[in-house]
Amino acid sequence: MMTIRPFNPADGEAVAAVHRDSVRGIGPQAYTPEQVAMWSSWPDNRQEFDACLSRGLTLVAEVEGRIVAFGQLEPVDHVVLLYCSTAHARQGIATAIHARLEAHALAAGVTEISTNASRISRPFFEKQGYAVIKTEVAHRSGVDFERFKMLKKRSA
Repeated sequence: MMTIRPFNPADGEAVAAVHRDSVRGIGPQAYTPEQVAMWSSWPDNRQEFDACLSRGLTLVAEVEGRIVAFGQLEPVDHVVLLYCSTAHARQGIATAIHARLEAHALAAGVTEISTNASRISRPFFEKQGYAVIKTEVAHRSGVDFERFKMLKKRSA
């Protein structure tokens, strides 16, 4: 059984572990070893990582009391993070988190939701109704990443 709940600061290490596992386990399908190493190291700066998780609405999913996925809406119209552990990927957990984030945004009156998707997450967001607006290159710690600015408009 899965539970989705708001993030609390005590979840920081478990969320960092999910991030690392997801990037290291799934990232090599679309990224170089250098890109995966840099991307997976982001939680190593725990002060910055924990501060990021404390902004906006961050949700975690638990299975058998263990955090297996997380997602974040910040600001209220932008999905900034959505990660699932490799052992729990493709089981509908990220979809459930996304649905909660989207419901929160819609309740706040948002008519468009955006995200910056990776090569890995682009197909997921397309299935959720997002369209690519622009392809761009992000620079992180001297490493370039192709990403996709995506937008989902609320249905009338």
